[in-house]
Amino acid sequence: MMSEFKRQHPIAAVTRVIESIKQNFITIVILLFIGTSNTEGYFIYFLLGGIAITLVSGVLSWVVFRYRVHEDELQIKKGVLVKSNMYLSKDRIQVIDITEGLLQRMFGLVKVEVKTAGGGTETATISAISRGDAEALRSELRKKRSANGEGEEEAEEVYEEEEEVQGRWQLSTKDLVFAAFTSGNFGLIASILGAVSGQMDEFINEETIEYVYEALPGYSDVTLIVGIVIAIIVISWALSFLGVIFKYSDFQLEKTSKELIITSGLVERKHITVPFDRIQAVRFVEGVIRQPFGYGMLYVESAGFDQTQKGRSIVLVPFIASSNISNFLAEFLEEYKEPEYQIRPPGNTLWRYIRRPNYFVLPLIPIAWYLMEYGWLSLLIIPLLGYLGWMRYQDAALGLGDKILRMRYRVVSRTTAIVKKNRIQNAETSQNPFQENKDIQNLTVTAASGAGGMGFETADLSSRDTLKVLKWLMNEPIEEEETEVSYPAQTE
Repeated sequence: MMSEFKRQHPIAAVTRVIESIKQNFITIVILLFIGTSNTEGYFIYFLLGGIAITLVSGVLSWVVFRYRVHEDELQIKKGVLVKSNMYLSKDRIQVIDITEGLLQRMFGLVKVEVKTAGGGTETATISAISRGDAEALRSELRKKRSANGEGEEEAEEVYEEEEEVQGRWQLSTKDLVFAAFTSGNFGLIASILGAVSGQMDEFINEETIEYVYEALPGYSDVTLIVGIVIAIIVISWALSFLGVIFKYSDFQLEKTSKELIITSGLVERKHITVPFDRIQAVRFVEGVIRQPFGYGMLYVESAGFDQTQKGRSIVLVPFIASSNISNFLAEFLEEYKEPEYQIRPPGNTLWRYIRRPNYFVLPLIPIAWYLMEYGWLSLLIIPLLGYLGWMRYQDAALGLGDKILRMRYRVVSRTTAIVKKNRIQNAETSQNPFQENKDIQNLTVTAASGAGGMGFETADLSSRDTLKVLKWLMNEPIEEEETEVSYPAQTE
């Protein structure tokens, strides 16, 4: 029993500081470059002062933070200026995740996150305790009082039976490396590096450029700019590659009778539990780099997962072939059987799909042409975006099963959402005056995910088909002619 209040390990104070820096890392880096180049170096003192205040705050938070399990509750006391007491009933606890960060592993510690159906996760996080204490805490919170008043020994046996592993999936080293090669995250990293490089006047000045010209004969302004762009892309791709390796090394998925358990991470070892009864939808995303190879990433949308971050999804499998999705779902999520596609946009919407991506760039092309020496090259964007629109038209499709909606669409990456009918939070149709003339509508379906919802939208469906989907959701009868596939088959 853990009836006495306990403290965390003192390293929890340092962990709090590191978490604060990590959460604001990009902001700090950008402010560091901007601040040091405009305040003659005084900004660094403000930055160090901020870190010192955060460290003192972390120490005080560690002093006041205490936890215990008393009767049927997890009780947490915390707060430096504002004292707070938190009580989590065992019956409301849905997930108990254990994570090992790098600093915690150095001291043989772990972080425990206790999540309920409606509570926030941040306030139920114990940042640094020993693995033994974590396992004892989880065991204590998992114990159920037997309905017939029998002792705890019987309750413990029931718990062990529920934890029996019924299936296991692992990411091979080959697939991990392939996933890292084809990750599309380098675009975001490149944009961040590009923003930072614009603030490096202090380091890349005229003297530095002249030195480079003398050291590398044949260099010009054009080759220098091209070289910087290539360097940013290479560095971004390398960071993205390492990020995937660190995040998904030794990735393993286990299935028990009540939940899926995801374990992964090289430096920070995460252990995420996903109860079946909280899964709202499955989402398979094929990025533009991975799709030609036939691979993508599989997510699950879980209600209440990390309530502090709206719309956050859980990566169920980081790299899997699209041809293996059906077999994977049959083994791990057997209720999510994929119905055949029955609904597609009408043929008269093809040009709408092709034109739509160009709407936002067409007004900008004359401006770029007028202001830039080679601005006319921006015309090349039109056919590229037109091709994107054509792919969106080819990919848009819906399938209705007895209890499952399958919805495929593309923004840039191609997404296939599989949602159980009773998990759909709401369905909405929208129609502008141009669509009204063609009797077509957009359809958006929302499933719960994180603190908010995850929306899936398919554009320019016929009004008859959107009505069919709404009837299906309301369990109303659908006329036989409404179930016919009336449009030419498109690519799968």
